[in-house]
Amino acid sequence: MADDVLRKFTNDNGDFNHGLTKDIRGMLSLQDMSYLNMGESSLYKANEFSAKHLRLAIKYLEPSLARYVRRSLDHPYHVSLMQYKARHHLSYLQNLPTRNTSIENLALAEFQIKKLQHQREIKEVKRWDPAAAVDSLPSYMISCYKALYTVTNDIAAMVRKEHGLNPITHIKQAWAAFFDGFMIEGKWLYTNQAPTSEDYLRNGIVTSGAPLVFLHLFFLLGHDFTEGNNDRILRIISCTAKIMRLWDDMGSAKDESQAGLDGSCKELYHRENPHGDAEKHMLKMIASEWQDLNRECFSGTNSTLSHTFIRASLNFARMVRVMYSYDDEQRLPILEDYTRMLLF
Repeated sequence: MADDVLRKFTNDNGDFNHGLTKDIRGMLSLQDMSYLNMGESSLYKANEFSAKHLRLAIKYLEPSLARYVRRSLDHPYHVSLMQYKARHHLSYLQNLPTRNTSIENLALAEFQIKKLQHQREIKEVKRWDPAAAVDSLPSYMISCYKALYTVTNDIAAMVRKEHGLNPITHIKQAWAAFFDGFMIEGKWLYTNQAPTSEDYLRNGIVTSGAPLVFLHLFFLLGHDFTEGNNDRILRIISCTAKIMRLWDDMGSAKDESQAGLDGSCKELYHRENPHGDAEKHMLKMIASEWQDLNRECFSGTNSTLSHTFIRASLNFARMVRVMYSYDDEQRLPILEDYTRMLLF
């Protein structure tokens, strides 16, 4: 479908018409559209074409528009959190000579509502803390286990009450897989054994914690595994988990300064490809996972999955980029900015 839509903007050779570069807003739309790629060659070209010419145009644009274009390139709409993008878009609108104050006030009101919602959610999360305080037990391991046991059974009971499902077996299996993953990493570290990057990433998907989080979300939304949705759910979870693991390893491996060989995907890629560009390779892998995630979320096939679950999957993948965007000083300015925007 994308190929058909974009064909009208290309010449006989299939290249985009150079005249399009004069329309900055059109180029921004083309850039945003390219991130909805599910494997279409035209969207690869759209991404390269729009990114190249927008970067060239920045130096000639007036400051507020140049800043907006730069932020749009750094944080494309589809792979970024909507609230974060909306805040920057509002900042741009407020610098225009002609302003729509009604729209601005509506946006500010929505920001305030979201802020209050997040503050309430934090209070709800804090209510779970006492479950982890088992001071009377002699062993910290027992207290951790008891807290985990209590919370897991509370969640299962909540699902059973709300949706008539009993997910306890699935949840226990997910926790077991999670801990097994850390045991594997511990073995690599203890034996000074470097895994292959493929083995590391396969295990890293599990230890990212994303499958565990999404399994809980899946049941809390009232879903259950069926023959029709099982494979699709696992693919969605795998995509988001792999995006998280790759961004984490690319951004925080240096910050964590790990001395052992549990390592990171970036480190292991360097071992296997001494002359390769690990970061470029990992960004390509992330882009590929986004394509697969887009395909699963927007393919239009019949699915029993709710829009809430699909939206949560996309937002999780979007949040990862915010969580692991380290600067040169190994700080997280985007995460700090986003947290201030949401809570304070």
